[in-house]
Amino acid sequence: MAHSSKLPPSIRFILTAMKRTLILVCLLASTCFAQPANSEAEVRRTLAQFVQVFDRLEWEPFTAFFAEDATMFQPRKFVRRADSKSEIESEFRQVFADIRGHQSKPPYMDLQPRDLRIQMLGDNVAIVTFHLDNHPGLLNRRTLVWQHFKTGWKIVHIHASELPIAKGE
Repeated sequence: MAHSSKLPPSIRFILTAMKRTLILVCLLASTCFAQPANSEAEVRRTLAQFVQVFDRLEWEPFTAFFAEDATMFQPRKFVRRADSKSEIESEFRQVFADIRGHQSKPPYMDLQPRDLRIQMLGDNVAIVTFHLDNHPGLLNRRTLVWQHFKTGWKIVHIHASELPIAKGE
C-alpha cells in the first residue's frame, strides 16, 4: 500500500475516519461483551464487609456503606422511616451505644445472615434478604437494597422487621 502522505487528501480523510470508526466500534464491542463488573459475588463480598464492621461497631467504615439519600425502617424503638443518611446515623448511634452497654470489647456481635438470597436487578442494583437469629424468641428479617455507584456498592434502603417465634418452630 502506498505511503499515506502520497494519497490524495480526500482518501486520507476517509481512511482516518474509517480508522477512528473501527477503534470506536472495538471499544464499544469490548464494553458490550465484557462480563459485568458488578456481580453477585461483589455484592456478597460487600455484605460480608458490612457485617464485619457492624459486628465490630466500627463507626466510620459502617457509615461509609450508606448512600446519602438512603432510607430505613427499624423494627423496635424507631417508629418512623429514616429518610437520609444523617437520620440513619442518628438511629444507629443509639443502637451502637445500646450494644456497647452490653458488651465491653469487639467483636460486639456475631451477626450471621441465614437463608441469604441475592437478587440482581441489572448490573447496579441488588436486593439482599436474610434472617438473623441473634434475639431468642424472635425471627429477625432483613432486606437491604444496594446500588452500585462509582465509589462502590452502597445501601440505599434497609427494611428490618421481626416476628415472634412460637415454641417448637
